[in-house]
Amino acid sequence: MNIGILDDHELIRIGIASALAPLPHELTISVASADQLFDALTDGKPCDLLLLDILLPGTSGVDVAKRLRTEYPDIKIIVLSVETREYPIMQLMNIGIDGYISKNAPLEEVPLAINSVMEGVPFYGRDMAVLIRDIVDAKMNKRTYAMLTKREVQIIEACCAGKLGKEIAEEFHISLRAVNSHKTNIFNKLGISSSVEMVRFALEHGII
Repeated sequence: MNIGILDDHELIRIGIASALAPLPHELTISVASADQLFDALTDGKPCDLLLLDILLPGTSGVDVAKRLRTEYPDIKIIVLSVETREYPIMQLMNIGIDGYISKNAPLEEVPLAINSVMEGVPFYGRDMAVLIRDIVDAKMNKRTYAMLTKREVQIIEACCAGKLGKEIAEEFHISLRAVNSHKTNIFNKLGISSSVEMVRFALEHGII
């Protein structure tokens, strides 16, 4: 697994690099600016997953994420930030980031997030999960979807809180197979194909 880091603070890059130790990986890109990142990608340096800071000199992580989704759509994106405002978070969700790690989180969260994202499960951490729940809760009274069953609503809520399939199964005392079946039904009803899209759809439309 080839990992890249884009953060303009060298000490943060060093700290994140040390947190990657438990993972089978190669740190192929470690840069301080968007220009350096895209120069490295243009030169052919491999990158399966990028840890992306939001506040960057000369540009924003949101713009970097947009360009990555257009030019390098296969690269997984995990945002690093202390951002808690709804608008940039909504922008990032609409772009389709794969994960979010608060810079206030312990370094141990980094390998957890990477493993989760590489397995196809979005990771938002506790801070982001709380923010998502707050945003969704604020929109619940604005729009509801009768097509969803009570259990499907609970599954979406749990996913928005960053819970994995096994955790959801334990919470509702159902099998993991049942959880996956519910998620398949939700995907079909909402016309989506992944948990990332489900969370983004929930944010955009107030589905809970």
